[in-house]
Amino acid sequence: MPTPYLAIGLAGPHLVELTGSADLLARWDGLPLAFTVLGIDRIDGRGPVPSTLDSSAVGASLAGRTTRARFLIVASPQRDHPYNLARRVASLGHLSRGRSGVLFGVVDAYAPPGPDDAGAWGGAGLGGGAPLNAATALDAARAVRALEQSWPYDSIIGDHETGILVRSDQIVHVDHDGAFAIAGPLNAPEPASGASLIGWYATAPDDVVADSSPVDLVVGAGGSVRVVPLGLRSPDGDADGVLLRPTADQSLDEVLTEAERLLADGFTPVAPGVPLRAALGLPGPARPTSSRAAFPVPEPHPSL
Repeated sequence: MPTPYLAIGLAGPHLVELTGSADLLARWDGLPLAFTVLGIDRIDGRGPVPSTLDSSAVGASLAGRTTRARFLIVASPQRDHPYNLARRVASLGHLSRGRSGVLFGVVDAYAPPGPDDAGAWGGAGLGGGAPLNAATALDAARAVRALEQSWPYDSIIGDHETGILVRSDQIVHVDHDGAFAIAGPLNAPEPASGASLIGWYATAPDDVVADSSPVDLVVGAGGSVRVVPLGLRSPDGDADGVLLRPTADQSLDEVLTEAERLLADGFTPVAPGVPLRAALGLPGPARPTSSRAAFPVPEPHPSL
């Protein structure tokens, strides 16, 4: 069977190192890794650590400073309503030209606690909230997928003869009514590369994704990508990929050195610069066919 691809998971201190060193950044950007998880300690149960950076903010910085590396930001509904998260995910898809995605977990180790009965985004003081559990996290993932697809990229036509810039009738309401109630649409178009990849982090073998419709990739226990502590032997089996998980006190230089060694020792390299979904050979999600249009068919405006 084919050898697995290699990914790495970076904790808070590694993000500080990566964004603060041009040499480390260039070295990381050139590695034929499948992807890097930015801030994995937020959702894998090991955090928090004394120093960290916000995952999506780091992703925005790296998207503009690199051209080849692929990455997943991490997310949990504990901190953010999925509408705000969807805007970040879509924006990163544009900035990175398809090299980014999002990895969902249930709990964010750095987020403030919310009410006991409404820990999901209730801690932000916005009122409401939802139970902080896997069902809520998966509902947030479904909402993010629907919102990102609500404004199709192909609707942007820029027709100078008619003055129609966007086929606005192709923008649709989301009408999501689960743990989160959203009418939509998102106020940003879908990335040119299509809907962003959505991953799920499984912390235990029984951490089952009950409704996998929005999830493209499962990382962790029982998933197609196995998590291995840095320095330990990679697992046998039929995993598609292996993700190296260093401890917070292992330096980024150690992480990259071990990744370089493993890539030279038989792991399948994944060509840098290729969009994330294409690099992993994952098909794009189906687009909903029953959504209602948010705007009427646009009228020509030749004077424009």
